[in-house]
Amino acid sequence: MNAHHMKRRVQLTAIAATLLVAPIVSTSTVTAQAASVKPSSSVLKKSNSYYRKHAKQLGKKYKLAYNAQTGLKKNGKAVVYVNTKDPNLKKSVKLAMDYWNHKLGKKTFTQGTKKSHTLTFSVSNAKPSKNDNSDAWWTPSTKQVQVRKYYYDAAKQDIGVAMTNGLNDSFYHQFAGTIEAQAKAELAAKGITSSDKNYSAQFNETAQKIEESLPEYATLKSRVAAVEKSVAAQGRMYEYAGTIAHEFGHVMGLNHSPNKSDLMYFESGTNKVNSYSQVTSSKGLKVYNPVTSTDKARAQLALKIYIAQHK
Repeated sequence: MNAHHMKRRVQLTAIAATLLVAPIVSTSTVTAQAASVKPSSSVLKKSNSYYRKHAKQLGKKYKLAYNAQTGLKKNGKAVVYVNTKDPNLKKSVKLAMDYWNHKLGKKTFTQGTKKSHTLTFSVSNAKPSKNDNSDAWWTPSTKQVQVRKYYYDAAKQDIGVAMTNGLNDSFYHQFAGTIEAQAKAELAAKGITSSDKNYSAQFNETAQKIEESLPEYATLKSRVAAVEKSVAAQGRMYEYAGTIAHEFGHVMGLNHSPNKSDLMYFESGTNKVNSYSQVTSSKGLKVYNPVTSTDKARAQLALKIYIAQHK
């Protein structure tokens, strides 16, 4: 079809939508099946003496990194100083804490102050390099969770482009056939055929007028404007809530999971952040929690071992 497309429609930029979350903590090559890294309920009910005695074996089996737990208090809780003025990043950090607190059934993460905290969240101005292109990381030695400004700034545009493309694609998938048929019919009624020299230009002009007369086109324009104004930023807020929650998993002592559906998989993220409906709907990302049952069980075990070792 030669129908007109909205001028706002553009191609996706080179930066991929999938998050690449590479922590500072070391990880081993993943070969185990996902089920093998989920502690059973019985393992989670052991005594403190058991956890202290078998910490090394449990750490190896369930991919735990005890040397990454520097941001925890003796009771296994973390107090986060949010060192950024960006309101959306502040929301992302709060939501990341809520993800874990809700799944764990207790306030493991709380917000602290500059004078009272166990770890800091901040933004790094370091540019990505060939050897370090991670978008976020946890550094146990400095007790800092950081996101890279370079990728954070780009994410809003990337999400906006993906959302706009999605809205356009949905509209044209639904109405392209109708617009094309009506345009051809109107031209035929005027005696204009495809063999005419200016047929293509006349077809596009007619199709555009038909397209813009549809009530759904006004809705499309309104939604595209909303993407540019606020919805893309909201999508980025959700994207970075997941990114930061992943890093909070490292704070609790979790290495990467071999399960692709887990928040703690090395390449975490969800394409839902690129969906206008998922970002704006009350049943979309507003009720979404990326922490899986495996993430939860591993975090519970890591915290139990940490607390046992610090009693």
